[in-house]
Amino acid sequence: MLWEEMNWAEFGELVPDKYDTAIIPVGTIEAHGVSPLGTDNLIPMEIAVRIAGDLSAIIAPPVNHGVTSTLLAYPGSVTIGSETFQQYMTELFISVADCKFDKIVVINGHGGQIEELGKAAERAWTAKRTKIIVVHWWMCCEDIVEEIYGRGGAHAGTDENAAVQAFRPDLIKADQYSDDMVYRKPDGFTTYPSPGTILAYKDDAGYIDFDQSKAEIYFSEAVDRIKGHILDIFKRWETI
Repeated sequence: MLWEEMNWAEFGELVPDKYDTAIIPVGTIEAHGVSPLGTDNLIPMEIAVRIAGDLSAIIAPPVNHGVTSTLLAYPGSVTIGSETFQQYMTELFISVADCKFDKIVVINGHGGQIEELGKAAERAWTAKRTKIIVVHWWMCCEDIVEEIYGRGGAHAGTDENAAVQAFRPDLIKADQYSDDMVYRKPDGFTTYPSPGTILAYKDDAGYIDFDQSKAEIYFSEAVDRIKGHILDIFKRWETI
């Protein structure tokens, strides 16, 4: 159920009587190694498509531009200011709540705007009492990537690359990849711009395995994990 494909009359018949949940995919446009600039948008949208039915949810138009920082120097990367983004998301959540949704699920694909989304969700909840979940999808799936690949994930590395490859393998440029592209970010260092576009935060992490079957298994298990957590929260909310 895509919000933008309905007309106003159809929407009014469906919300909130048949659908009381809205999913908002959120990302940004930035360099991602050998995966596309829109990786942080493609993954949340695909997750939304895969879980919407079980959540009885309508998928809102995605927010494709977010807070890009250290990777802004790389061609094609785009950013929105932190304060502007936070205010925008706050107002968006409130407006979605005004459309009579009881619950909002935000699927975030970008680590550079976690704080902004958290504050926006808190402000919208305070203003409207519409229940909000913000999911930073890769963070709750770290053990899955380690189990399947034997190593941790990274920005544009093992997990993100596999997620895109699972449903859009045509967008992955494996011929451009080499292991020396993975930059192990030293603890205690902050650099502008980033010295690389595949960023690992611990040793022996981030290296890409282009096996298609592994990618599909990883992403399927990740989606199931995310959906399970959301449904559990929904059930627990019923007692409030």
